[in-house]
Amino acid sequence: MANTSMVKPGREGYKILFDTNTVIMNYKFAAAAAKYGTKENTLLKNIRSDFPGMKEVVVSGRVQTTAKANHRLTYENMEKHIRVYENAEELLEVFETVKAASVALASPYKYVCDWFKAQFPDYKKAVMLNDGKLTVVPKKAPDIQEYKQKMPKVG
Repeated sequence: MANTSMVKPGREGYKILFDTNTVIMNYKFAAAAAKYGTKENTLLKNIRSDFPGMKEVVVSGRVQTTAKANHRLTYENMEKHIRVYENAEELLEVFETVKAASVALASPYKYVCDWFKAQFPDYKKAVMLNDGKLTVVPKKAPDIQEYKQKMPKVG
């Protein structure tokens, strides 16, 4: 018996496995097949009428194999990390300035994330205290000219 989770739908968005009596389809094909009158809907109706006992399985078209680089690195978690430092007020001021400057960019999160990673290169490691104090000198925000700007809306 074939493992249906490892089988991917074909280029058309579906694949018929006669040995397991299963139709495998991706999310896009399944969504289109749910709309009456579409070619996908017609195709699925034909498959159902020709093979009445066939099971239908919807699978993801792509399997993520690598970890996400910024997993759990939200603005809230960045702020929690900043609050650990002795000069947290100063750092939070810079953080808020960087967030405000990022609004005009096409990818505001990337701008803030780049600043955070430059400011705290070892943010993933446990925080170590030196002489009972933990401080870091605030770094300047990245040059906004290096980032893609938002396109103005044409109306």
